[in-house]
Amino acid sequence: MPSCMINGHEMHYLDQGEGFPLLLVHGFLWDSRVWRPQLQFLSEHFRCIVPDLWSHGQSQTVRGDGLSLERLAEDHHQLMQHLKIDRYGILGMSTGGLWGALLAMKYPDEVASLILISCSLSNETASKRAEYLQLINAVETQRELTSEQLDALVQIYFSEQAQMLYPALVETFRFDLMFLSPGQISGLVSLGRVLFQRPSMLDEIAAVRCPAMIISGDQDVSCSLSLTQTMHDLMPGSQLAVIENAGHMLTLEQAVQVNPLLVNFLASIDEVNLDMSKLVFI
Repeated sequence: MPSCMINGHEMHYLDQGEGFPLLLVHGFLWDSRVWRPQLQFLSEHFRCIVPDLWSHGQSQTVRGDGLSLERLAEDHHQLMQHLKIDRYGILGMSTGGLWGALLAMKYPDEVASLILISCSLSNETASKRAEYLQLINAVETQRELTSEQLDALVQIYFSEQAQMLYPALVETFRFDLMFLSPGQISGLVSLGRVLFQRPSMLDEIAAVRCPAMIISGDQDVSCSLSLTQTMHDLMPGSQLAVIENAGHMLTLEQAVQVNPLLVNFLASIDEVNLDMSKLVFI
């Protein structure tokens, strides 16, 4: 996995495939592997840049007061600048969509399209914010996640159906979180406080002028369908798709529904030349 230095820290990323560039950004507590079912076909037709977020995967731990959504957006922009990519589409998964949307607003000449997946651009409700911060504070004190906390995270991220159908996927998620290093935990605590105390971006998203799609799971407990509809209404010209029988991790749970949506949307972008007859969905 190649890497580069961004603001004095080492960021690891995948650079896979050829064609029009796509930046795929994952959310909190995951890494680039969250896109595995999509990379199997997207990289046949696109150049896919898939970074590990700070303190996730192989990227360096970053913590402290310097973290912000704006900095995360700028760090990903610098990655694309490092790769000499000046026009690209963005796929933002969960909290990754926050800095994906910021990039689309700040760099409209660079961002050709925006796909938000399981992403809430609103702030957290008071009750959810308190719940998440309580969990973060406990993990900071313990320097690890307990079995009960892992169970709670599984309920947030996966639908009940996914927990039954894909136990290996769920166990891999739990296993990875069980063996986080103390440094990673410290970095995740810092990042979690930024994410879950974020201000709402709903008043700003009308500034997204590139073609946009919003995809949500009908069983996502952390991003309601009513909020998804509100985002769609506030983003002029956006497309909205609801994935059936899917929770928050719909890219993994329902790739068979998600993948055709992604490629059909991307094929409509002016810079993309895609022969649909050659696509094989996995």
